[in-house]
Amino acid sequence: MHINVHHVAQQGFTRGANLYEQVRPSYPTEVIDFLKSLSDETPNVVVDIGAGTGKLTRLLGRLNANELIAIEPVAEMRGNLKNIPIITKIIDATAEKLPLDDHTVDILCCAEAFHWFATHSVLAEFHRVLKPNGHLVLIWNSDRQTDKQWKLDIHAYVDSFRLPDTIGHVGMQWKKAFDDQKYFSTLENRQFNNFKKATRDVVVKLVLSVSYICTLPAEEQAKVAEHIREMLDNAEEIRGMDEFDMEHISNVYWCSALP
Repeated sequence: MHINVHHVAQQGFTRGANLYEQVRPSYPTEVIDFLKSLSDETPNVVVDIGAGTGKLTRLLGRLNANELIAIEPVAEMRGNLKNIPIITKIIDATAEKLPLDDHTVDILCCAEAFHWFATHSVLAEFHRVLKPNGHLVLIWNSDRQTDKQWKLDIHAYVDSFRLPDTIGHVGMQWKKAFDDQKYFSTLENRQFNNFKKATRDVVVKLVLSVSYICTLPAEEQAKVAEHIREMLDNAEEIRGMDEFDMEHISNVYWCSALP
């Protein structure tokens, strides 16, 4: 038995795995180019923790590692990983207790996931499995850096459903795990544009793929979807447009395992 997954993540992503795979954005090629630039050597083992449906995992094949391991504790999310042939091993486990040998991993990635388990003990576990000077890479997509009123209004509405104990990355609370720790070098950050076109239906589905929205009863989800459509229809900035820009930024944070 592995350590329990946060109940919102467990329930939300169990219900919303297929929608997550359908509408959540991937990552620009520049992100993988950057990961390749972190070392002159080809990595032997790359691990994707909280791999979800494999949004990042399928791109990590470009690193040409001998082993690409995907770790995901939610069965419904993990089922999607079986459709990605470049993955050499799929493991049902959590970040708190990794079934990996000491100092064997070259690059350890967490995309859209670290905020769920951001603790000193997890960093200690990551340090245990990483090779000395191996890289920890944390990635999130975000469109919160917007000045468009219709997006701000939608974010405020969706945030109103957030449960008190729901953990998110937006408030940067996860960074506290790196305070007063002895395992990793100073966290660094780069941002990459990840602009995509979207329709109203895509925006509605993106909202419905949010973990704590997925946990709502079906009737409540239908009301949320209807309200989001009304907000989009009333947004002057996109009135009459079939498609519009979703200006996501891919935030990449990285550090090295201290010897």
